[in-house]
Amino acid sequence: MRPTRRGYVVLGVAIAAIALAAHSGPRSLNAVAGPALVTLAYGVVSLARRPDPTVSRGKPAPGFPGETRTIPLTVQASGPATVRDRTGSGVAPVDDAERYVSGDGKTSYEIELLARGEHDLGPTEIVQRDTLGVVARETVARTTTPALVYPVVEPIAPNRTFQGLVERAGSADRDAFDTLREYVPGDPLRDVHWTSSAKREAGDLVVAEFAREDEGGLTLVAEGDTGYADEMASAAASIAVHLLAMDLEVEVYAPDGHVRKGRGDQHRDELLELLARTPAGRVGDVAADVRIRADAEGVHVTANGSTFPFAELLGGGYESADARDATTAEVSV
Repeated sequence: MRPTRRGYVVLGVAIAAIALAAHSGPRSLNAVAGPALVTLAYGVVSLARRPDPTVSRGKPAPGFPGETRTIPLTVQASGPATVRDRTGSGVAPVDDAERYVSGDGKTSYEIELLARGEHDLGPTEIVQRDTLGVVARETVARTTTPALVYPVVEPIAPNRTFQGLVERAGSADRDAFDTLREYVPGDPLRDVHWTSSAKREAGDLVVAEFAREDEGGLTLVAEGDTGYADEMASAAASIAVHLLAMDLEVEVYAPDGHVRKGRGDQHRDELLELLARTPAGRVGDVAADVRIRADAEGVHVTANGSTFPFAELLGGGYESADARDATTAEVSV
């Protein structure tokens, strides 16, 4: 607990009055110093009797570097308070706006997502003041909330080797024909058996099913040396998102985990979450259709028996996001 600037002024007045009282008698002390000291004592006692404030923080949705998120804060405190929410190095507050309410209240602040990874929001520093604003007490709410930042995803412009791999994986002749069934919404159009559908009524389609359940799937392995985890994750995420957009099933092995074959938006998010958290490292002896390797010599892709720089698959230049220094978002309630 400490005096505020206003409290230091009151304290200075009290000290000056006591000094004058030494020369002019106790009446000056009673008239000036007494109320000042009572004001300070009231502030100390009133703050000491208040319960510790609490803060709850909304969890932001994962996103890509460069995106922003709104972080809602709910503060339960007796009287006005200033809230300072710390942020990790991979996110940063957009501004330091201040807002004031009396007692319990809600506020929010904006953060920008900067670098891949899971970054903590918090702990939270809470500064309370007494009603007269002469004494302040600082407490820390140590609860944190994770903010997940996906790897950078670059547009893919496949070279001949990679395009051949994709075409074979998505070919209708990729495995033995099994049976026909009626078309249902969500079936890929590449599985429509047009010859049989032409013999039916207009709009009545049938699709071909194949013997294998994992048809059209590709397995990716991502590995990288220490210090090159971001480049590894970005390359793997870029390729995986591209393959999913081609309606292929994608399976990913990374140093920190594995996501089984699947497709769709939810599967894409699962892959991105794995690649957002994974560190550098090796996967081991896993059969892969596409193997990504990041080290001091760059990022390389092995597919179809050929190894080539990842840059050959980029529609634009490749540049990793730079992590910024840890900062503090400050809002007041």
